[in-house]
Amino acid sequence: MPSELAEDEVMVAVVPGPGQVLDPLDLVRHCAEELPPFAVPRYIDNVGELPLTETGKVLKGVLRERGVTATTWDRSTPSTPARHQT
Repeated sequence: MPSELAEDEVMVAVVPGPGQVLDPLDLVRHCAEELPPFAVPRYIDNVGELPLTETGKVLKGVLRERGVTATTWDRSTPSTPARHQT
């Protein structure tokens, strides 16, 4: 996602398994242990399903176009969902 400051921000779209609930803080903590700092996502979006091509590849452009929504979790303000300003 475009950043207000410099480089783009990392956003992940997650489809939790049946009966599972995603805790964004747990995911960020896990990522911080496994990834370099620049790869830890700022935004986390729970989605019902990922947009796919006919061959099953994720349509990343569709996710980028959707961008940050009112339900997207923002690591910089973890107590509330991110608000997208257009």
